[in-house]
Amino acid sequence: METTLTTFDIIGTDEAALAALRASGADHGGNAVEPFYDGEGGWPLRCCLTDSQAGDELAIVAWSPFPWAGPYAEVGPIAIHARSCAGVRSGDVPEQFLSRRQLVRPYATGRIAYDDVVIVDGDGSLPLVLEHVLSKPEIEFAHVRNVLSGCWSFTARRRP
Repeated sequence: METTLTTFDIIGTDEAALAALRASGADHGGNAVEPFYDGEGGWPLRCCLTDSQAGDELAIVAWSPFPWAGPYAEVGPIAIHARSCAGVRSGDVPEQFLSRRQLVRPYATGRIAYDDVVIVDGDGSLPLVLEHVLSKPEIEFAHVRNVLSGCWSFTARRRP
């Protein structure tokens, strides 16, 4: 895969939208936010793009990571800290995603760019795949998703 390297940002949940969700007690699907304590750790958290630790207070919420409304603006489950957390600490692809199979789903003009969808094995190549996909000028951003469940992992967006 040849590519011209670009730089991109990794974006988790929008902090202001997540704060509003926590304050309202209702998620993007209108469901009550129901916190629970994680007994084992290992939940992939979308608020800070880390894996949970045993004893963390978490919630599974319906979330839409889209900047628009419409037929492609899906709402799906994500795990978050039930209360505020440090948020995303780096613009790099979080290390735990390098070894997980992921689906890269790019978007152009508000629609899935089907010809550019890629399944990435957990072989460390995710950053290179994102560089390749985001090097295409028509691609606005890409959602990275869990291959098995389809859950949104994070958004990758080319830097201006």
